[in-house]
Amino acid sequence: MNQDADGARVGLIATQALLLSGDDVRIEVDVAPGAWLDVVEATGTVAYEGDTPSSWTVDATVGDGAILTWAGKPFVVSDEIATHRGTRIRLHGTGRALMQEKIVLGRAGQLGGDLSMSLEASDDTGPLQVECLDLGQEARQMPGVLGNLRSMDTVTAWGWTPEPTGEPEAGTTGPGETYFPLDRSGAALRWMGIGRFRDQLCDATFAAWHEEAMRDYRLRHATQHLRHARGETRPAAHAVADMAGRPHGRYRWHSPTDRREGAVTPSAS
Repeated sequence: MNQDADGARVGLIATQALLLSGDDVRIEVDVAPGAWLDVVEATGTVAYEGDTPSSWTVDATVGDGAILTWAGKPFVVSDEIATHRGTRIRLHGTGRALMQEKIVLGRAGQLGGDLSMSLEASDDTGPLQVECLDLGQEARQMPGVLGNLRSMDTVTAWGWTPEPTGEPEAGTTGPGETYFPLDRSGAALRWMGIGRFRDQLCDATFAAWHEEAMRDYRLRHATQHLRHARGETRPAAHAVADMAGRPHGRYRWHSPTDRREGAVTPSAS
């Protein structure tokens, strides 16, 4: 979609219907050290009904000083299908990643089939976040999971710990709006509700965190290019303070209705 000397914005476009029953879609991404990549989904994805399970897997590696940003469109799970959505992120050095995942259970008039989700994010030290969600029809009816809610939107950053863009009044956009700072380097904002149209929080958060991440990236690169032009060989000092070592609590609840640690809580290492 556009590019410069260090990276590109790439559109992800399906040329055929997917996910059909039995489809196994795998997307591998490798962002070279010092580069930037912004993935833009042109449309949402529907996991269509069928007898054979389907899957959608993203496997991304982000090099030292690089950044990957990915704003996902809704992933819709039709009735009468079992599907899996998996994400694996590996950061090296000062690499960063920012992703948004929008889940919708069922098309219009449907309750949605069985969905399982897995997330593994790590850096050179070890795991940053590991999460496994069972959102099958039976599991999501259990107390503290989703109940009759049909939508979930999650914005996650790894490699730095951005702050939430605001403190919404509890319950104003959905039954639960929750900000989770990870133990080391990262943060997640999760929204749950009855329909995507009520989510006024996550898109704005992704936009703010994206702007912050790219501003820091450009500042670091400008400093490095200036040092290179001057013939300096010492590594450039980070222009922005490293947030990874700042102590945090495990999570903060915004919903007054359910303060229990449920199946949709990220597990931070």
